[in-house]
Amino acid sequence: MDDNERLARFEAVLAALLAEQESVCVTLEGLRAQGKTRTATYQQLTARKLALKSMLGAFEEQGLL
Repeated sequence: MDDNERLARFEAVLAALLAEQESVCVTLEGLRAQGKTRTATYQQLTARKLALKSMLGAFEEQGLL
């Protein structure tokens, strides 16, 4: 694997993480609007949102975001 391919893969991972973060946030907003903040789904998505924030934090620390 050359450097360009490696960079493309890193960029694809970053794009996927950002897209998932957006999706999770939209879903959480919808559940919140329905008053479903105590559901298992809401709690799982909140945990996923925090995990994504942590992963994206590593990219941000390196100045990639």
